[in-house]
Amino acid sequence: MDFMRRFFFFVAAIILVALGAWRWRAKPAVAPWQAIAPARAKTTSQWQAIAPDVEMRTFSASTSTAFNGSVEITALRTTPEHLKILQGETRNADQWREDGKFLAVMNGGFFDKDGKSLGLRVTDNKPGNALHDADWGVFFIRKGKAGVLHTRDFKAKYDSYVNITQAVQCGPRLVVDGKTTDLKPQVARRTGVGIQRDGKVIIAVSDGTLTFTEWASLWADASALNCRDALNLDGGGSTQISIKTKKKSREVSGLWPIPDVVAIR
Repeated sequence: MDFMRRFFFFVAAIILVALGAWRWRAKPAVAPWQAIAPARAKTTSQWQAIAPDVEMRTFSASTSTAFNGSVEITALRTTPEHLKILQGETRNADQWREDGKFLAVMNGGFFDKDGKSLGLRVTDNKPGNALHDADWGVFFIRKGKAGVLHTRDFKAKYDSYVNITQAVQCGPRLVVDGKTTDLKPQVARRTGVGIQRDGKVIIAVSDGTLTFTEWASLWADASALNCRDALNLDGGGSTQISIKTKKKSREVSGLWPIPDVVAIR
């Protein structure tokens, strides 16, 4: 009887270890020469109004890097006048939102190890950091309209920042005139901002890992975010969003506090 009991527990232990290894096994990294299929929205959902001129949509998207083959995308859509770029002391997105009494806050651009924002930031016509000479892009609002330009093109047109009310510099650009760009096969959680053809702005995060190619395809895809231009913002552990309105609340937490944000007021 003792032998049978020990044998039973021995077999059960082997099965549990095998199941655990299968459940948590890491997906192989995507090699640069491998073709990466575009991501697609796996679940259909509609934009829902959560505040005046602010809509929200969440959906699952396909990915080659997550265990279950999909990640959750949280997106907000609004008009340019509702957006504000801020920088200051490092805080989590929910703290930024509560302190500023915003409807929603998402992390912004890159920053260094000391928590200092890297690249151009403009808040309510007031420049913060200067433009960084890098192969990035700039999301900006000028005369009530949103735009995304490569760093060199933005510098050539708006070097004095005249009439630029809000701006954040980051990269890479994901979509240019409706077409995805040539991107490196890096994998991370993602944050981005894009502009639809009617001029509305979308901010979005992925609560899970995506390659740049998969992320960009969601911004261009008509069934997903459907943008003519889109810019990648800081990702990885920085990715986070905090939403709280009378109709909807949602939190996607990051791993560390952030020094600048994209807010919806």
